[in-house]
Amino acid sequence: MRFGPTGAAVLAGAIFAVADARAQLASSQWSTCTGKPDVDWNEQIKSCTALIASNFEAADNRAIAYVRRGIAYNNECQTDSAIVDYGEAIKTRPNHAEAYYNRGNAYLSKGDNASAITDFNSAIGLDIKNAGAYRSRGLAFLYSGNFPKAQADVTEASKLDPRDPYNAIWAEIVAQRTKGPSTLKQALSQLRSQTWPAPVVRMFLGQIKPDAVLAAANDPDPKKKDGEICEAQFYSGEWALQAGDKGEATRLFKLAAKACPKDFLEWTAANAELKALGVMP
Repeated sequence: MRFGPTGAAVLAGAIFAVADARAQLASSQWSTCTGKPDVDWNEQIKSCTALIASNFEAADNRAIAYVRRGIAYNNECQTDSAIVDYGEAIKTRPNHAEAYYNRGNAYLSKGDNASAITDFNSAIGLDIKNAGAYRSRGLAFLYSGNFPKAQADVTEASKLDPRDPYNAIWAEIVAQRTKGPSTLKQALSQLRSQTWPAPVVRMFLGQIKPDAVLAAANDPDPKKKDGEICEAQFYSGEWALQAGDKGEATRLFKLAAKACPKDFLEWTAANAELKALGVMP
């Protein structure tokens, strides 16, 4: 006896129903696996893990899930797990510039500057206009003691994105270390934000003092305010270090190392500065 059209239709309907349920589940998981601080990091790890384990996600999608889970692991202070995930993303998609960039930042946060530089080289090779990779590689060179290469990289980051205030700030910090000329005043006119972190820029220009920078860290959004406070503490520490006050710099770097989110460059830099000063965070 042959199966008739009705039987085939019922079977097809069941298959489509299962596929639709899987699609809805995946959609829900992707809405949680964001790599952004809009969802609890542990919840992101669970959702990203489910997507990685799925037999229905394409390789490129799994690479994205690995990167996003790596970001979540990094924010949960599981840096080694983050590095493994970025590596899996690269295995899945070898031209994944973001995975190299994020793994470089993870190595940088561990103080493994050599590995960080290698990954930033790869990220830049895949995306020659990646200003963030130049800036982070500049920090890796800075904390490796290679000041000329640090200066070249942060300068390149500023050229690629002259309106990013953080590029200008880091170019100023490295210039101070290398006794190079300051370009912060010229950069001020190009900065896209006259709000935060403009007070940090004004502090380095000598227009205001650190206490005014901390007072300006007052965004109405509590999360943004916490980020601004951490940045105020870190950059005020850099200002104190330039002034030769290592005691105050150490105090402020310790505060930043405690307060900054783990995906902030300032958290990584605060820990690196403390290590350079011979102090445990």
